[in-house]
Amino acid sequence: MEAWKRNLYILWFGTFFSSAGIGMIIPFLPLYVQELGIHDVQKAALWAAMIFGINHLMIALVSPFWGKFSDKYGQKVTMVRAGLGSAIIIAAMGLVHTPLQLLLLRGLFGTMGGFSVGAVALMAIETPKEQVGKVLGTLQTGQVTGQLLGPLLGGILAEWLGMRNSFFFTGICLFIAGLLVLFGVHEKKKYPKFRFQWRRGQAAAEAAAGQSGAAGAKFEKVQLKDVVKQAPVILTLFVSTFLISVSFQSISPIITLYVKSMHIENHVEIMAGLIFASSALGTMISAPILGRIGDRYGYLNVLLCCLLLISILYIPQARITDPWVLMGARFLSGLCVGGLIPSISSLLRSLTPKSIQGSVFSYNASASSLGNVSGSLFGGIVASHMGISVVFYIISGVFLLHFVMLAAQAKRINRTSESRQSAV
Repeated sequence: MEAWKRNLYILWFGTFFSSAGIGMIIPFLPLYVQELGIHDVQKAALWAAMIFGINHLMIALVSPFWGKFSDKYGQKVTMVRAGLGSAIIIAAMGLVHTPLQLLLLRGLFGTMGGFSVGAVALMAIETPKEQVGKVLGTLQTGQVTGQLLGPLLGGILAEWLGMRNSFFFTGICLFIAGLLVLFGVHEKKKYPKFRFQWRRGQAAAEAAAGQSGAAGAKFEKVQLKDVVKQAPVILTLFVSTFLISVSFQSISPIITLYVKSMHIENHVEIMAGLIFASSALGTMISAPILGRIGDRYGYLNVLLCCLLLISILYIPQARITDPWVLMGARFLSGLCVGGLIPSISSLLRSLTPKSIQGSVFSYNASASSLGNVSGSLFGGIVASHMGISVVFYIISGVFLLHFVMLAAQAKRINRTSESRQSAV
């Protein structure tokens, strides 16, 4: 079996365990905040938004550092560090007694960097270019399958054993993800050992490159600013990632409270988990299909169509009063989500040289995290002052403006991508 295919299978399970673990707790942060003593719904929504957001703020700050680290030492060591380190920190969250303690641990958790970012970067680098869309779409199904099962399992655990135990299970899942990468993933590209100093590592890498038939090969000293100067549309894709994250995370931290406002008498946690899972199910079904369509007809075309459809689907969600109807609407939205992030990742891969793709994906992760923290704070503030329904209307407008922005840049993005590929 080819190395990139074996890596795909392993990373699929790695991202599954990682996202399933995180999915056990994220939907229930507002309820956990209430368990920690914040009983007012509006204050709980604001605390949940801050607790959710600080994690992504820290990711945005440290991602460029981890991106440069991965360019030097490889994606594998970065994912192992993220998986094992995050496992310890997130398990400790089950021991807190105040919202402030939880806030601080979430911030520390963010400094570990994202496991899934490293997986996407590794597969984008190692996969043959004609199959990138399909592979990244398949990889995303591992993540969304975890997102599908995580909230369901988290809801069951929260109701049967208490929410604190969900953090311990999450730690176990992240630990397993780190071990899968440590013992199963192999990178084709040779990197210096992390324990070496940079100069020694560079010499070792050059020697390894010479032994493999590329005598005298050196690391390509390309700065991100130089690539952006050559392909300014990369910044457009960073903005696109930011807007997608803002849109989704304005809703995610408060949707449990939205479900609770529908006056469900019993099993609120399980119903909230099902609604989260319905969106993930739609994404799991559509991601590999839309990835193949992107490989054939263009990633930007898929991205534009999905943005327009989501902007329409968010409008009726503002007035839904039945949780089962909301579940169906979130499923339809999830079908469209499957064409967003894989399309952007595939476009970034086509626009940047391999030598700095780790940094580019990390800067994209920073944009995503800034969007996450901005969106969660925005959603919490708007929901606490104007109501949760208003958030859906605003996000619908954001998706529509996002569609217009990319449509205006379509020719430029396609032209730059074609120019880059012909140069390769």
